[in-house]
Amino acid sequence: MKKYRGLDIFHLSGLFFFSLILVGAPLLKAQELKPNPALRALLPELPDWVLQEQPQTYFPGTLFEYIDGASEAYLSYDFKELLVAQYQKKGTETTITLEIYDMGTPLNAFGIFSSERYPDNPEAGVGNAGYLEEEVLNFISGRYYVKLLCYNGEADTPTYLKHFAREVESKIKDKASLPEMFRFFPTEGRIKNSEKFIKRNFMGFDFLKNGYAVTYRQNQAEFDGFIIEAGSISEAQAMLQKILDFYSGEKVPFIKEGDKYRQTNIHGQQVFLGQVKNYLFGFSRVPQDLVPLALRNFDRLRQALEAKK
Repeated sequence: MKKYRGLDIFHLSGLFFFSLILVGAPLLKAQELKPNPALRALLPELPDWVLQEQPQTYFPGTLFEYIDGASEAYLSYDFKELLVAQYQKKGTETTITLEIYDMGTPLNAFGIFSSERYPDNPEAGVGNAGYLEEEVLNFISGRYYVKLLCYNGEADTPTYLKHFAREVESKIKDKASLPEMFRFFPTEGRIKNSEKFIKRNFMGFDFLKNGYAVTYRQNQAEFDGFIIEAGSISEAQAMLQKILDFYSGEKVPFIKEGDKYRQTNIHGQQVFLGQVKNYLFGFSRVPQDLVPLALRNFDRLRQALEAKK
């Protein structure tokens, strides 16, 4: 039986999500590319703030020079270009580093942003989604992922960061919106800001891509919900069969129960898997006492996907 590269497909955790996006990122050679003027046009021009040096540009082949080991994560979301600018407030030692990542599409921008966000990060109130924590403000707007870091701002740090962020965001014309797919996940028990988009190697399998996931919590216990979007019904059926085949020779095979497949994983948790149209969906890491909630949400998610046009 053919084995697929991956871990236990339905044993998800926060670290698991973060690590998966690093798998299989393409190694790109340095390219002779010209900076996009549209990125430079997003740089704010603020009184009392000056550029310390000429802004620097990085492309897929040179991104590692700036963020080294983290570059693979960005490349896995089809990163296009990065513009880095260093500002200093006149007469002070206060500086702000501004990074604007062009991710090509709003979905890619959300994907990398979601991989670096925690649900309990305080919301920034800027862009389509963003958070402000201590000296860092990160947000997304349209195809751009914007990161700000303030040094020596003291008590004024949040004010400086929000001012810069709003200036950048005001210059972005196509702001787009958050991914529509998350509207279909049931709300009962759902953790706010736990949404993630994994473009490749979803759940550790190289044949699964375009995965959407959220986390649910009840009585301090958690489990995950997911939707995998295939290009067609036949592709979704083929992916489902690969999953079933992968586990057929294991000690924890999937058992068909009505409109769903159930698995008890090696940790004693329940997994529920189904297919509607060109979507695979389900819930994983479900503790025994949260099975009723997971089953209710399974039916709600199935109905929402069936009604999707």
